[in-house]
Amino acid sequence: MAKVSISEAARLTGKSRTTLHRLIKTGELSTCSGVRNTKMVDISELLRVFGEISKPVNEQPLEQVSEQRVTGHSALNEQVVNSLKLEVEHLRTLVSAQESHIDSLKQSLQLLEHKKDVQQPLPPPAKWWQFWK
Repeated sequence: MAKVSISEAARLTGKSRTTLHRLIKTGELSTCSGVRNTKMVDISELLRVFGEISKPVNEQPLEQVSEQRVTGHSALNEQVVNSLKLEVEHLRTLVSAQESHIDSLKQSLQLLEHKKDVQQPLPPPAKWWQFWK
C-alpha cells in the first residue's frame, strides 16, 4: 500500500502528530523509512490501528482532479528538456571515448605482459674444446 508521512497520517486520521508519535514510541503503530530516512506510515497500518480513515473535507474526488491546466512554462520546459538531451548526448560521447581509451590501455598492458613473458635468449653454448681451457 501507499506510505504517508507522519503529518499526512495525522491529517488522514484526525489525530495530532504528538498522538501518532506516542503510538509509534509505544509500538502500537509501526513505521518504515522513506526518502532521506524520514518516518513513513503505511496506510494499511493506519487502517489497522484507527479503523476506517475518513476522507478530508478539502480533498477533491478523483474525477475532478483529472483536468489539468496548461501553464505558460511549457516553452521553458521544452528548452530544459532539449538542453538535457544535448547534455546526455555529450555525456554518452565522453563515455564512449573513455571506453575506447580503456580498451587501448588494456591492449598496451597485454603487450607489456607478453614482452615480460618472453625470456631472454640463452647465450650460445661454449664450444667443447673451450671447456678444457
